[in-house]
Amino acid sequence: MTERVIRLPLSEAFQISLEHILKSQTRSLIVVASSTLGITYMTYFLAANVIFSASLKGEGLSVEAYHLWLVVVSMIVCGVGLVNSMLIAVLERYREVGTMKCLGALNQHILKLLLIEAVLLGLAGGVAGFSLGIIISILSCGFQLGFNILQTLPLISLLGLFPQIVVFAVMLSVVSTAYPALRAARLNPVEALRYDV
Repeated sequence: MTERVIRLPLSEAFQISLEHILKSQTRSLIVVASSTLGITYMTYFLAANVIFSASLKGEGLSVEAYHLWLVVVSMIVCGVGLVNSMLIAVLERYREVGTMKCLGALNQHILKLLLIEAVLLGLAGGVAGFSLGIIISILSCGFQLGFNILQTLPLISLLGLFPQIVVFAVMLSVVSTAYPALRAARLNPVEALRYDV
């Protein structure tokens, strides 16, 4: 007698996660907005530093402790918002997770679905936050230094921030989703099916 192994290919997991994001647009928008706000502030701070450094010949912004603390606090608030949103998402999906587990889904499948969803939402929040942060920093520095700085704008340095910021946003989203995803993966299917939202 051979033992059957249940598999969930990455392409199918991606498709299921994307469908769920599109199905629950309101919650997805809340998660993306939470991520976007934190990432926008971080991008604004980093981009403004790059612009000031280029415009003032290396003098740049003095990185004061309160600037860094504001970035750290905004990331903590962003992370708490993401954890809260994902916990609510797990509560909304108790019956769905219970049904999937009754049909043979393993803990790793549930975990994979939720983490892929977190990566997609983090990616969207990172791209939106980076774009908004760059625009705000250019406008802010333009009002402070004059809009003639647009001629000497260090585009390569600013675009060099993009991969770092998007990777950070995805990591923040995945780390914030880890606890709710583990909780969902460990659900008892019978209790999940009896759960009433």
